Parts: sequence; structure tokens; C-alpha cells
Amino acid sequence: MEKKLIITHFTDPLCFWCYAMEPEIRKTRVLLDDQLDYRIVMGVLSADVREIIGFDAEAELLYELKRSQIAERLVKAAKTIGMPFSISRLTTRDPEEFVSLPLSLAYCAMLITDENTAEAYLRRMRECVYAEGRKLSSTEDFVELASEFPINVERFRDNYTNGAAVPILQEGVDKCWAHGVTVFPTLLLQYGDRLDEIRGFCDYDAFRQRIAQLTDGDIILTDAEYSIHALESYVNRFGKAAAREVQTMFSLNEEQLANAMMDLMGTGHYKTQNCETSYFVMPK
Repeated sequence: MEKKLIITHFTDPLCFWCYAMEPEIRKTRVLLDDQLDYRIVMGVLSADVREIIGFDAEAELLYELKRSQIAERLVKAAKTIGMPFSISRLTTRDPEEFVSLPLSLAYCAMLITDENTAEAYLRRMRECVYAEGRKLSSTEDFVELASEFPINVERFRDNYTNGAAVPILQEGVDKCWAHGVTVFPTLLLQYGDRLDEIRGFCDYDAFRQRIAQLTDGDIILTDAEYSIHALESYVNRFGKAAAREVQTMFSLNEEQLANAMMDLMGTGHYKTQNCETSYFVMPK
């Protein structure tokens, strides 16, 4: 049997750099196709608001004083990354909105509700938080988002509220601890008995070099050839793609990206969703 590359992706819904690296992850998955076994392990970036603002009134005051510094760093990183971001919301988010535990539980609730929908739900949570500036914290927030998908929404609600998702999440957290994961994203690469680990954001060129080294050249990722058919297939596969994801997938410069989007819009089958810093494209 032909060996497959296994990528175990340790992640968290609120991880800024996990959202940033989705173009690289998606491109790798498309190019490797059935040569790749891709797995998501859910962790928890933050479980309590006190981890963010501190445990006393003085620490909370310091957080308020540092808010502008935090916002400045986020805005700079967002512009560098190129993914769609709601800058105005990034700079005004309350500390409670940085607590990821409810979102991690929501992913696990979706996983046991409909395994095939869980990854798309994870992506939508990231889009809501980072691109749309939408707050996700209450049960109704997560249920409303789940209603966008063709699932049993009441079953999802039950799985989220009755504790069924807790052991699923705990299993993921235990795996994070077992592998010493302290940074998201962490990508564990395995090829046969050979292992490699990538901690933190990694651009596509560096990512494919690591894969080539791990596999002794058995797997060498090349650039995808652009065509309108290839672009349609890419967008249709994921249901929605950011401009930078298209640009990364086909290694396009800004002019080529603009022309590719004109080609796609010219088919009459797609639409765009604008955000403050960029946009998404999706089927109508």
C-alpha cells in the first residue's frame, strides 16, 4: 500500500494564526488529495476570561491600558496576512470574546452531530469572528450558526448543552498535552515512521519544503495550474474562498488575481462578500 502523508492539525477556533494559515492548508490538501490523511485535533486557547485580563481589578485595568497596543499588533498582522478581517471589530473586542472554550465545545458538538459538517462549521466560526465581526458566545449564537447547515439543529443544541461535547474536547486537549503543544497552529507531519513538527504559522514555500524533506522527495508539491475550471472546482470544493486563498492556490500576483476573479464573476454563477480588508467568493 502506498504510504500517505499524515498531517495532524492541532488548532483552536479563535487562533488568529490558524485562520491566517488556511490558504496554505487548503492548497496542500487540494494538491495532495488522496495522498494525504488530514486530521484535526481541537484544543483550547483560553478557557477563562481571567486568563486574558488577569485575576484582580488591577490586572483588569492594565488590560484596558494595553488594549490599544494589542489592537495595533492585530491590525498590523491582519494587513500582512491578507485574509478578510473586520479591523474595526478587532480593535474593540471585549476580553470575553477572546475566550475560546465555548467555540471549541461548539466544534465538538458539531463533530458528534454531523462529522462531515464539523470542519465547515469551524471555518464559519473563524469567518464570523475575524471577517464579519460577529460575536459568538451564547448557546443561541452557536445554534443560529449551526442552522446555516443541513443538519439536525436540535440535536446540535442538545450535544452542546448536555455535556456530550465535553469528553470529545477533553480527548483533544489531552492529545495537545501529550504532544507538548503550546502554540497553535501546531502541525504534526508523519510519513511512515518519520516525523516532523511545525509550530506556528508557516508559509506555503516553507511548508512544502518541510514535506519534501520529511518524505525524502517522495512528495514534492508543485504549483497548481490556473484555469477557470480549476478555480471553479476549488471554490466549489470549499463552498467559500478568500481572495488570498485563491491567490495562494494558483500562485497569482495581484493583477492575475483580479483577472481570475473577473473570469469567475463572468460565469454568472458566483458572488463576492466584501469585508473591510478583502473579500470572499462563493457560489450564488
